[in-house]
Amino acid sequence: MLPRLPDVCPRYANPRGGLALRLGLGTLMCALGSGPAAASEPGRLGVGWRAVPGFYRVPVVAAAPLGLLFAGGVSYGFTEGQIDAPGAHHRLHGRMAAGVTPVSWLDLSMGTNLRHDRHADDELGTDDGTVLDSDLHLQAGGKLGGDFHVGAGLGAGFVRGESAARSLANPALDLHLLAAFLPRHSPFSLGALAGFRYDLSARAVGDPDTYRAGDRLALGLSEFNAVPLGVGGRYRFGATEVIAEISGDILVGAGAPGFTESPSRATVGARHWLGDMLALRVVTDTALSARPATGPSDPLSPIEPRFQVLVGMTYDVLDWAPAPEVAPALPPLRRPAPLPAAPKEALPPAVASLQVNVTTLEGHALSDATVELVMGTTPVAVPHDHLQSYRASELSLGKATLRVSAARLKTHSQSIELRAETPLIVDVRLEPAPPTGQLRGLVRSFGGKGLQARVRIEPLGTELATDQAGTFLADVLPGRYVVVIHAPGHQSQRRQVEVTPDGVVILNADLLKAGP
Repeated sequence: MLPRLPDVCPRYANPRGGLALRLGLGTLMCALGSGPAAASEPGRLGVGWRAVPGFYRVPVVAAAPLGLLFAGGVSYGFTEGQIDAPGAHHRLHGRMAAGVTPVSWLDLSMGTNLRHDRHADDELGTDDGTVLDSDLHLQAGGKLGGDFHVGAGLGAGFVRGESAARSLANPALDLHLLAAFLPRHSPFSLGALAGFRYDLSARAVGDPDTYRAGDRLALGLSEFNAVPLGVGGRYRFGATEVIAEISGDILVGAGAPGFTESPSRATVGARHWLGDMLALRVVTDTALSARPATGPSDPLSPIEPRFQVLVGMTYDVLDWAPAPEVAPALPPLRRPAPLPAAPKEALPPAVASLQVNVTTLEGHALSDATVELVMGTTPVAVPHDHLQSYRASELSLGKATLRVSAARLKTHSQSIELRAETPLIVDVRLEPAPPTGQLRGLVRSFGGKGLQARVRIEPLGTELATDQAGTFLADVLPGRYVVVIHAPGHQSQRRQVEVTPDGVVILNADLLKAGP
């Protein structure tokens, strides 16, 4: 009888201690992973397969808060019968991973997968086996313009082979180029991955010709290098993220299966936030590719379940982001009191605290707004605390003006009164600002020399003067205008211009000298 896959690692213990997971049929893997965004902040992503922010298999760089997280889950997969393995193939898969972000541009993660496969193999009957593999991942990158995230990732996967030394000597090494668009004030996000995998994993086990067809399928090993590709998208509403992804590993090399037989899959799922730190995740995978042969003389190539569903959780166990700075409190105004008959211990002054929640009209959190408190003529900054919240404490009591502003949104001002009894909570929803345009110009003589001139913009009635070089600039609303230019000793000009929303109009005027 042909040998079966060995049963390996029936339990997994967290090396940090205190957390042990026993995996088996009917067991739900407890997952601890990062909730890098709370429910109402659209610019952040939940955790993907590698325990770093991402869609699922497509990660995103420079999108995680500083800290430590755990992630994991269990899945069930079904594979239809193959030519050489005619019986249906069932897979129970458990995964546990940890991720750390020591600085904003760097993410590190490691994970362990435990797969238990059961399949019917031709005349030899039902067969099953358990496979353990581990992976490491490093990614680094940054932001371009605040919304575009670009970088690269390095990864290594190790399958449990005949010995630890043989497993470590024959990894699957990945290099990924990553790009994503995460607009800060939109629930939509997009990302892409492209790379190359140098795969030695098939050398970690013995002669694959001695394995049964179902066991060869369960190994998930490959004798070929691959080109991983993937695109993902996310839409967020409220406390829920909906994710969709198309990905694949195009096998390359002499004798590799064709494009249609290389692993490819469509992924859809959702992540639901139960709080700032805890989230649930449900993801389904559907394999799109045809199946390569799994006979004893065929090379090893990965065959993924035709359909699988994953249930997991994520939990942020440690956040070492620096605490927000608290603006200094204004000294309270006090009237001098008469000298007491006997010295007494002075009571601390009464102070107030303030929390301002800033969102758009659609309810999206704003973490980059400017919040100021004006008491008299002195503005005090209210620092950002978490998500849409801005907090300040030890404030002087009394009336003040709250002023909130953000890019491309209307500035909000309102009067408030700070009292000592309870913290004051103010909800502010900023409206979109009307589009603006700009008019720039240069006034010269026909000899090319800049002129000092007066410029009037009709029908606004706005007047401005050029500088010594003859240039001028004015911010105006979109519309049509007549620009009248006067310069001493020169003939006046009238020019018509049209300013579009967020557009810039350049107006150059060469003036003739006035007649005698």
